[in-house]
Amino acid sequence: MHRFFIGEAALKSAQPGTTLSLPANFAHQVRDVLRIAIGEQLVLFDNSGDELLCTVTQSNRGNVEVLFDERRPGKPEPRTNIILCQGLLKSARFELILEKGTEMGVSSFVPTLCRRSTSGLEEAGPKKIERWQRIIQEASEQCGRARVPALQKIRTLSDVLKELPADALALMPWEEEHALSLYATLHAARAAADKGTATLPHTVVIIIGPEGGLTPEEATLAIQHGVKVVTLGTRILRAETAALLTVANVIYELDA
Repeated sequence: MHRFFIGEAALKSAQPGTTLSLPANFAHQVRDVLRIAIGEQLVLFDNSGDELLCTVTQSNRGNVEVLFDERRPGKPEPRTNIILCQGLLKSARFELILEKGTEMGVSSFVPTLCRRSTSGLEEAGPKKIERWQRIIQEASEQCGRARVPALQKIRTLSDVLKELPADALALMPWEEEHALSLYATLHAARAAADKGTATLPHTVVIIIGPEGGLTPEEATLAIQHGVKVVTLGTRILRAETAALLTVANVIYELDA
């Protein structure tokens, strides 16, 4: 069943049995692209955590109307609030992380400016930000999430480190780290929670460098702010691979 994100709180006051007119862009998609016929059902959601099951009742060039049949809880979000601070990359790779990170359960994306970030990425214009938000939205629609991850403003790594949540587990995969592994760090957090000596971290901040990697100075600064700098193994991974591998491991170890 096709799903559409309508907007923040746009459906909050809607009641079952009422008729809703779809915004023009969604009406075009329903009518002309997906060719959803009168009598077929679709799902609308608005970041409230609920979904609205609707039936198409009218579809013409002027308007697409749906009958609101039922409000129901959407799929629950992961218990672990994952904040992915991704060093700025060239467009295609950064957009892949937005799409796949959304599918995997990332709660918030923070485009991060690092020492070795490619020149020219310091500022993202309105069109690029809009494109990034659309990618996250469409990935949320596709994978069945009832909430769309947040896209935060571009920050420097220094600012990211200064603004780390006090109770978060912060991780920085780095190719020059060889002692502390991601597995050991997550396994220790899981084991402590299972023994009752600690609680599972509710928020995990993942900091991934750009194409050129993180500098030793950046890793040192991260450690000074309480970040655990970890190794992902013996192979050098692309930034997008490192990001998604780390997210997958966090979900696997901490989200049960």
